[in-house]
Amino acid sequence: MKIVLTRSMVPGDIQYIKDGLDMEIKDQYEFVVPEEFTEDGICKVCSGADVLLGPYVTKKIVETAGDLKLIQVPWTGMDTFDFSSVQGITVPICNTHSNADSVAEIGVTIVLDLLKKVSYHDRKMRAGNWNRDQKPLNLKSKMLNKQTVCVLGFGNIGSRIGKLIFAFGAKVIAVDGHAQQSETVSEVYKKEEIKTALAKADVVICTLPLTDSTRGFINDEMFAVMKEGVVFVNMSRAAVVDEDAAWDALQTGKIGALGSDVWWNAPKRGESQSYPSAKHEFWTLDNVVMSPHRAGFIEDSLPHLDGAIENIIALAKGKKLIGIVDMSKGF
Repeated sequence: MKIVLTRSMVPGDIQYIKDGLDMEIKDQYEFVVPEEFTEDGICKVCSGADVLLGPYVTKKIVETAGDLKLIQVPWTGMDTFDFSSVQGITVPICNTHSNADSVAEIGVTIVLDLLKKVSYHDRKMRAGNWNRDQKPLNLKSKMLNKQTVCVLGFGNIGSRIGKLIFAFGAKVIAVDGHAQQSETVSEVYKKEEIKTALAKADVVICTLPLTDSTRGFINDEMFAVMKEGVVFVNMSRAAVVDEDAAWDALQTGKIGALGSDVWWNAPKRGESQSYPSAKHEFWTLDNVVMSPHRAGFIEDSLPHLDGAIENIIALAKGKKLIGIVDMSKGF
């Protein structure tokens, strides 16, 4: 089995994958790392590949590989994947979410931070200010177990957030075409019923995948139906939320507090300096909590590759794959 990497990985990640494969299919695979992660660089080494490992795939790469058996994306999200490159082929495309627990925990952490105003008081105390009056914010903490929390998208990440939120005693409602009412989920709504769900929520957590149909989906119209002073948290992709709409909703008080792990002006790969928005100064607002798209980074971060390892082994042994992407939906 020939496995070709299509996006750079640190040596430790590559070794982790090899060690995992060696436990089950040692001497049954060849792991190829291109000298350059460009279309031409990958095409030089991908002829005869069984597996393309990574999100960068083009039509030329697919055609050069020939008899592909699996395209495996080992990171959460398919928004950078070029689906046009695989039109007309029957190769399974899999996206595993082994960091979903970490992302879910960060999402709940941000919700608690916003309800308890932890970051706000931390900033004030660093300046020697024990501000406990009611201005400019209502500084009293809110109890999570008194909130109705709407989770938009109830997949790998959203369902985990729902379970954690429920453990605090909150009422959980979900907007998802496949979720079902259960002990942890009080109400389930389809996408076309989203406004009904949003109108009931004190806290809205977005975990929708970024696709053509969800780009800019959370806009002025969606914010308008939410409760006044709603807590809004985005754990999906920045482009799912309309940037201007979010800013305007913060200015009017429609959004009482906003937290996000994803931002519209993230630095390019290899860079580290960038304000989270090129249009609005979100970082100046006391009711905003920011995280630099780091929800999946944990101390023992290598297990996020376990899903990819599991699928490659399953392919070699003729077993069922996990995380198969629905081409019609893009996730």
